[in-house]
Amino acid sequence: MPLKTTKFDVQDYLKTPDQQAAYLEAALESDDPSFIAAAIGDLAKARGVSKFSRETGLSREAIYKTFRVGGNPTLDTLSKATGVLGYKLTLVPKERIVGSSASGHLSGQRATAAKAKKRA
Repeated sequence: MPLKTTKFDVQDYLKTPDQQAAYLEAALESDDPSFIAAAIGDLAKARGVSKFSRETGLSREAIYKTFRVGGNPTLDTLSKATGVLGYKLTLVPKERIVGSSASGHLSGQRATAAKAKKRA
């Protein structure tokens, strides 16, 4: 007997603001730029591309072209889209730099935050 399957559509799981936030946060945690771009596109579709276009000032065409797998949004485009989604672009260090020389140059000693805590 063949296995019955149904078509998966992420839009079925992006109906509430909480679902949308969880989806975007999971995409951001993936560190995969292509997935992040596609996730923003999915959220634009969930909210309505026309409305998202008006709110961001981006054209519908730009949204479809940029926020997909393989899309390559600029910082300006990302900033506009994430702002509408209630987020702000922020950079945080992946690693904590441990120790530096007296002259202010890095000693080259690097450790993750977890390793730095173990040393303390």
